[in-house]
Order: sequence, then C-alpha cells, then structure tokens
Amino acid sequence: MISRKKIVFILNPISGTRKKSQVPALLKQHLNQQLYSYEIAETARPLHARELAKAAAEAGADIVVAVGGDGTVNEVACGLLYSSSALGILPFGSGNGLARHMGIPVDTIKAIRLLNHPSYTIIDAGEANGKPFFCTAGLGFDAHIGRLFAVTHTRGFASYIRMAMKEYFRFRPHTYHIRSDEGTFKGEYFVVGLANAAQYGNNAYIAPEANIQDGWLNLCLLSPFPAYEVPRLGWQLFHKSIHQNPYMKILRTKEVEISSPQTEYMHIDGEFIPIKESLHIRVLPLSLKIVAPKVKK
Repeated sequence: MISRKKIVFILNPISGTRKKSQVPALLKQHLNQQLYSYEIAETARPLHARELAKAAAEAGADIVVAVGGDGTVNEVACGLLYSSSALGILPFGSGNGLARHMGIPVDTIKAIRLLNHPSYTIIDAGEANGKPFFCTAGLGFDAHIGRLFAVTHTRGFASYIRMAMKEYFRFRPHTYHIRSDEGTFKGEYFVVGLANAAQYGNNAYIAPEANIQDGWLNLCLLSPFPAYEVPRLGWQLFHKSIHQNPYMKILRTKEVEISSPQTEYMHIDGEFIPIKESLHIRVLPLSLKIVAPKVKK
C-alpha cells in the first residue's frame, strides 16, 4: 500500500476578507483523501503561523498550506524557507499577490483541487532587514496608503482607490539615498518598491517584467509626477505597462541599501514594520518550494 502524503493546513481565522468556517467541509469534500492525510492547525497569535509551518516542515510534511491573506502566506512561507516542504495557498485575502502571480486560483474549491495534482517549482524570496518577503516590499506612497487602510473600518478595493486619490494631494515624497547593483541614486521618490513577484495583488502590476526565479529583485523608483499623470499611471498599473511610464524607473538588483531619515515604516507583503534610517534588502535565490499550476516567471 502506497503511503499517503502529509499535508498541513494553517488557517488564520481572522485574516483575509472572507469567512473560513466552510474550509474543513470543503477539504473533506474536495481534497483527495487517498493521496493525502491532512490536519488543520489554527493560529492563535501573531507569528504563530510561522511557528506552525516550521514545526510542520520539521515533522516531514510534504505540503504546508497557508489559509488566509497575504500576511498569513508570508508567515507560513517564512517557516518553510530552504526546507523540503512545499508552500500551498488557499487565498482568502484582498490582494492575494503571490497566489495571483503563480496562477493559483482565488476560488477556494479550485485551489483545493489544484493540490490533488500538485506540480512544484522553486522561487526566489527577498529579505528586508532580516525579514523575508515573497511578493513585494516598499516605501513611500503605497506604504502610506496601506498603513492608513489597515486601520480603517471600510474595506474593499473601491475604498482603497478612494483613499489613494484623497491622499495623493496630501502626501509629500521623501528623499532617499539608494545604493544598488545599478548604481547610487539620491532624490525624491513617490514610491520606492522592491518586487520579487510582478504585482502587489488585485492584478496591480508594479513590476510587469519581474521574474520570480531569476535571482534578482526589481527596484521600482517612481518619481513625483503631476496630477494629470494619475489616470495614465492608474491604467498602466492594471495593464502591465507601468514600466513604460517616463516617471517610472525599474532596475534589477541583487542587493540594495536605502536610507531616508524621514521614513519610519515600510510594507512587506502588505504588512507593516518600523524601520530606522537604514534599510538593507537582498534577494534569497531559489529559497522556497511552492505548489503552483505551472511555472510563472
């Protein structure tokens, strides 16, 4: 008798935008029970998902699945770095950036069924001041809006866009000192982004040409721009062409140092961390095994 593979689902009951109470029943109905033995572990506190994922990998789990939003995916992936266990994703977030980049269905039933015919690929990660990220990280306007949005009571993509339009007229770009493989830069930037994957989430592509397996990060530098440029930038962001905008410069780098005395925090896969004046970011080449329907560069 062929032994079944072991799969662990790490479920964050409070993350994301949809309820997860139906997940156990859906797993019972749609996961191949002949292929897998599985268990569900719920998180109880911040960073618990990382602890659970690391323990599952050490116990020999073949696949560890993040059930939640981008923050949960980040925590689970952190626990699996450089292990033989593969990351799976059941997306429940508002953005689902890594899942979308890798072609993992947002529909829960389809994402479960993907696990029944797993194909694996190895992807890069990034690291900012020692904290890994797998999709995007950055400073400037996107971090500012994301931080405000995280503490509001209104959710949804439309609310996010309204807040961004309102804050555009209030936000003042910071001055950054940047040292990368492509040279040294100093100036005001509206956004300083680091992209491992191509998009933030919601199919908003900050680095349309990013390759998640090439051993490089995309450094995205958006200079201050006039108000009349907003519609074009918005259109390009969602049509994979923002790299063609004259106010955007995208460079490839393996390592970058950024300093700005004005900057107090940054976003990493949608979560926020405080920073001091100096920020060191590097790529972690081919460091995470992931279940995905196909290789998505």
